[in-house]
Amino acid sequence: MLACLLVFHLASQAAAQDPFFAPSNSMADPFGGGTCANGCGGAGDCGEVSQGGGRYLSVFGGLVDIDNFERMRVIGGSTFIDGAKLSDGWAGGGAIGRYLLPNVRGEFEFTYRDNSVKSWFEQTKNAAGVLTTNNSFSATGDINTYSGMFNVLFDHYTCEPGFPGIYLGAGLGAIYADGGYTNADAPPETFSIQDSSFAYQFIAGLVRPLSDRLDLFTEYRYLGADYLNVDNDTTGVSMGDHTYDSHNVFFGVRIRR
Repeated sequence: MLACLLVFHLASQAAAQDPFFAPSNSMADPFGGGTCANGCGGAGDCGEVSQGGGRYLSVFGGLVDIDNFERMRVIGGSTFIDGAKLSDGWAGGGAIGRYLLPNVRGEFEFTYRDNSVKSWFEQTKNAAGVLTTNNSFSATGDINTYSGMFNVLFDHYTCEPGFPGIYLGAGLGAIYADGGYTNADAPPETFSIQDSSFAYQFIAGLVRPLSDRLDLFTEYRYLGADYLNVDNDTTGVSMGDHTYDSHNVFFGVRIRR
């Protein structure tokens, strides 16, 4: 977490010296042609980083699939796993960034995700890894998350209109989860979550520039967090840390300046 805070601090200092919405003499219509002095940031493509270019704003949305929101404990050689199974949900967010080097960019990203809970489960495996208990109950509820990340991405494309390309990246940050659910056990149990955790993600995307300023993109993001505490409101006992693994497919628009 300290490393993450340090990254945020350094990036914030850099952003303070070069705000995204600073005036630009080479601003062009994002839906048309125009100059490339503040374009992709790749030397010889659409602008040089040394000229102060490469700033961008992006918005995106899409689908979210979450692996089991669960905890795992090992007691006396047996492994106990319990948690919630979530339905596919939706997400939306935005990012603001700039090129740090030709074809290397950094961005601050905020994303909201919404998933409903469809069931609650508990499993037990013996020391040999054989499943000995597997109970599942229907459940109702929602889990909403808010993530703030600093990402570094590596582009493999020019911003020449009509020529698609790819990019890869990774990010560090934090996630806050808020929600709750009730299972259909006998008697029913109610669980709640209002907690934050360190988060990390990996990114792979496809991009198609439409103009010197406007890109369309689609990307896959894996976001993980390991320390989200869940409370059992029925018994008044903390259930401990749960892991959160989400698979995201986003579609978006990026406007460069």
